[in-house]
Amino acid sequence: MSRSFVILLATLLITVLLTGCAATSTTVVDEEVVNNPKPMASYKLLLVHEFDLKRDLYTNVPEARMDSRERHYAEIPSQLALQVQRYVKSKHIYQDVLLDGDVTDTTLILKGRFTKVGRFRISVEAVLQDGATGHEVAYFKETLWDVFDTMEGIGRLGREIADFIDRIQYK
Repeated sequence: MSRSFVILLATLLITVLLTGCAATSTTVVDEEVVNNPKPMASYKLLLVHEFDLKRDLYTNVPEARMDSRERHYAEIPSQLALQVQRYVKSKHIYQDVLLDGDVTDTTLILKGRFTKVGRFRISVEAVLQDGATGHEVAYFKETLWDVFDTMEGIGRLGREIADFIDRIQYK
């Protein structure tokens, strides 16, 4: 092999390795359970509730002393609800995807809570409930790792939740 070919090959290998290391996030689906008693296609409306976020997950200082980063954490539940709504709407799974509305027999309700929120990890647990009975239709836990920008991570988490909702349509 010529020296220039070896250099080219080494450069390509280094580029591939560095590109692979540049990935900013990994989503791990910790658990998924789907136990829908009726076909998912029977739901026409998805009602997205803001996920619960306890303040002690992101700060232990009084509200008056919170810095701007900590104040941004308080906005995470509303941002996640908007992202889930946006991505589910884009998939055209339901006739309507709302953040607030009346519950009917054809409503599916998304509720959840944050279990970890930090600079490098965001974890959630969520359920989908039948609007008519209140019974759990699906449950999942997801963790987003290597989060450097929390707000960007919330966008990716919203997309992952929408992908889960899309995936279970035919189960």
